This record gives sequence, structure tokens and C-alpha cells, in this order.
Amino acid sequence: MASPCNLADLEIIGYANTFAETMLPSVAPPVFRLKAEPGRAFLPPYSFSAGVLCNATEVSVSELEELRDSGEITLFDGVLPARIGFELWVDQAFECQYRPFDEARQELARIASEAIEQAAVALREGDLPRAERLAGIAISADDRKAEPLAIKAAIRRSLGNKLGERLMAELATPLLGSGLFDSLVSQYAASARSDGLSSLPGIPGSNRLPDTVAQPGQDSKERPDTARQG
Repeated sequence: MASPCNLADLEIIGYANTFAETMLPSVAPPVFRLKAEPGRAFLPPYSFSAGVLCNATEVSVSELEELRDSGEITLFDGVLPARIGFELWVDQAFECQYRPFDEARQELARIASEAIEQAAVALREGDLPRAERLAGIAISADDRKAEPLAIKAAIRRSLGNKLGERLMAELATPLLGSGLFDSLVSQYAASARSDGLSSLPGIPGSNRLPDTVAQPGQDSKERPDTARQG
């Protein structure tokens, strides 16, 4: 475990993840290094206290390169100065955004809300693959919302995929009570047109979607709230 470091002494050289297109937009935990000693880099998990990086894992340049080559981290061509109260996230064009925490969360919440609205429209129009994709975008942008999980559950209910529907309900448990979530799913399912079922990807002849849900940080499945710097 590395000694505490002031954020003012650090710069960001990448983030501790690699993202597929279906996982974006998403918050990304930064990879830091010391400005004065570029050979010393720091990886999550870590925490911040009054502008100080705490409890990080220190690695060498060669270890960074190994992690990059194995697809565990992404390194930038350039660097970003670390700033207190900022958050790093990756947009749908794979561009990194580094903004004040509240501004970043507001933008991600806006993207999620728009994706939810578009997913609901796609559901009503019978375009279930598009509804599925847009619900995934909403989850990646803001995993505090229950609506995209309810849309995914409604799609699975329409397909008779009870296991997949239960999985969505379990994922929604920290966000919404089971009765309220089931009611929300029923509302979305009632609006779904059935003529989009045959076009869904899945097991041939089964009308089933995979029982998975794409979320930010696919390996850990936890939004890195410790990435807020300050």
C-alpha cells in the first residue's frame, strides 16, 4: 500500500478498466502517477481525504505496461492534471471527460434519462433489441435508476424468460422495493408490442435473451464512487 499523496502532486495517465461500446458511458477510476517521479504510479482501490489520495496500490512502469497489454487498464497518450472534486468518465465516443463531480453526475444522469425515454418508446414500437441496448446505456450512465432494469425485465417477461426477469428484480432490490419494481415492470410489459420478439438475439428458436445485464466496470460490477477526487 502506497503512502498518501497530495492530488496536487499527481497526474492522471489512464483509467483502471477497459470498456466495450455496450458499457458506455461510464465512470472510470483514474490511474495516477507522481509528477516529480513518473516511475511511480497508483492504482485503485483507493480513497480520497481532503485532497489526498489514500490506500492506493503503487506499481512500476513495467507493471503498468503489463496491465495495459493484458487489457486490465487503459493508458492515455498524454496526461491530465489531477484535480480535487473532479470525476473521470468515458463517453460513448470513447472520449474521456474530466469534470467537477456534480457536473459529471448531472450529465451522466441526463444521458441515462434520455436513454430510458428512448428505450420506453422502442418498447412500445416493438423494437425490443433497441430497447435492450438503450436500457444498457442507461444502466452504464447511472446505475442508481430502476427504470432500465424494469425495461429489461419487461422484455424478458415478454419472452417468457422467467429466470432473466428474476435476475433483473434481484439487481433492482437495492433501488426499489420488490412490489414497486414488479408494478413498474408490468407497466412496461403492457406497453410492449409483440411483433419485435422474433428479431431479438438469443438462443435459436427459444426467444430468449441472455440472462445478463451490462453494467459499468464489467469485472467488478460496482460503480467506483471512490473515483471522486477530493
